[in-house]
Amino acid sequence: MRIIFRVDAGPHVGLGHLQRCLSLAMAVRERGVVCVFLVSPADMAQAKVASCGFEVHALTDVNGDGRRDLEETLAAAERHACDIIVVDSYSVDDTYLKTLRSSGFCVVAIDDLGRHPFSCQWVINGGVHAHQLNLYSSSGDTTFLLGPQYALLRPEFWSIPSRSASGAVRKILFTLGGSDFSGLMPSLLRCLDKIPGDFTVTAIVGPFFLNVEEIKRVASVCQRRIHLVESPASLLPFMLEADLAVSAGGQTLYELAAAGVPTVAIEVAENQGLQMKVFEAEGFLHSAGIGQSVESGLAAAYMVDSLQHDQELRWRMSRAGQRLVDGKGSLRVAEAIVNR
Repeated sequence: MRIIFRVDAGPHVGLGHLQRCLSLAMAVRERGVVCVFLVSPADMAQAKVASCGFEVHALTDVNGDGRRDLEETLAAAERHACDIIVVDSYSVDDTYLKTLRSSGFCVVAIDDLGRHPFSCQWVINGGVHAHQLNLYSSSGDTTFLLGPQYALLRPEFWSIPSRSASGAVRKILFTLGGSDFSGLMPSLLRCLDKIPGDFTVTAIVGPFFLNVEEIKRVASVCQRRIHLVESPASLLPFMLEADLAVSAGGQTLYELAAAGVPTVAIEVAENQGLQMKVFEAEGFLHSAGIGQSVESGLAAAYMVDSLQHDQELRWRMSRAGQRLVDGKGSLRVAEAIVNR
């Protein structure tokens, strides 16, 4: 069996789509499946795929009307003799998926939004909010794998032990994903630096950050120790040693939940609001609002200050996260697709 992944990645969409596709690819590779990637022409994205041991090619039509995108995807799938096409992109619609399927391929859509009907064989939505979306099949035979039990996390999250309760907050992890297109990190570092408390901050600088020098300048004048980490291969080691996290509201939330890290989340993209509300209702995180507003930085700082003094609440948040996300979603999806 051979699978081609057509996936978006880059400064404007970050790395969330790519990372979850890589996670699924690593799960099916364990079952003997050969995987090829067709990604947006971002050097960092292609390097990330190659570092995981997969063949990767650049998609040239990123901002066109979609016809050339479709032609390139079909040509690549045929050239590599693929059986399955996995699509993870906000720029495709059901006509795109229907054309892939009518060309003889098994088509899997990884979706967050449910903005159109689906004529493909599979739809994967591992969001905690997936059952609240109006997802339906236009072909009448689509299999939907919905909910956080299907969250596509990488191998290091497949067997994480239950988290132990932490005492005082000594380390805070700060992550906004692969890009910081709102320029949020510098202002958040300033807000966190005003909070009293004996903790250090580890701030993750993603590969598509355009404000790295400003972040370094702000970190250098902060009163407390700010440890900047640029594009680490994995966030898990930093999650496991963190007592608390401040995070964007995207795919990283599922990793933090699986690792049991109580989290303050900031909405940095329009599609993150609903899943943040569900996570908050389930007791895993506190929402600091929308990242483009000045108030979100102050709200995040206030919540961090409050949580560092409430060990019992942090413990409940940790348990809620691990109850929702066990980290094995990639294995479940791989088993379902390969067995069928």
